[in-house]
Amino acid sequence: MVGRGLRIAPGKKDLLLLDFIWMTERHDLCRSSVLVSKDADIAERVNQKIVDSGAGIDLIFANESAEKDIIAEREAALARELAAMRKRQLRLVDPIQYAFSIEAEDLARYQPTFVWEMGPVTEKQKDYLEKHGIFADTIENCGLASLIIDKLKKRQMEGLATPKQIRYLESRGFRHVGTWSFDDATDMINRIASNNWFIPRGINAATYQP
Repeated sequence: MVGRGLRIAPGKKDLLLLDFIWMTERHDLCRSSVLVSKDADIAERVNQKIVDSGAGIDLIFANESAEKDIIAEREAALARELAAMRKRQLRLVDPIQYAFSIEAEDLARYQPTFVWEMGPVTEKQKDYLEKHGIFADTIENCGLASLIIDKLKKRQMEGLATPKQIRYLESRGFRHVGTWSFDDATDMINRIASNNWFIPRGINAATYQP
């Protein structure tokens, strides 16, 4: 209907389009920006630049300017996301590192079998894992997340080192802290803390076993 109205004709200068059933609430008119822009976000930014200019603006120039703005904003958002991820990683243990540290071959070699295991990690699982010190973003499926959660619960009942203890002590050079007891890991962290956060003299982190 709009296309018919936009057809040129002798003496025709204007088009009045009356929307009696509110179709414009669901559909947008195709504007010239759509023809030159790569995606809807850039096209919308072009439209806004044209409106803001008031006196008019070259369409190609507006598109190039809008594209630069959108790319800069997307890059800035990605940089913030990566920085937040790196910050989160600093205080969390990578699942593969965790599997090797606690010497759990079933985690390292896990392959999903059932359909539900192949699904993505749920938000509930992710919250639990990160609360207990595991970096969940690299876990590929729901089944592996479930297996790691079971390991965490079982190790807690058995009084073994936590992921956060593993992360800290292994970052200081200790090996396979996942095989240590919670009390042994706590004792070593306390000894390091009381020594101004230096490893006590006479302790070789690479070969130390409690």
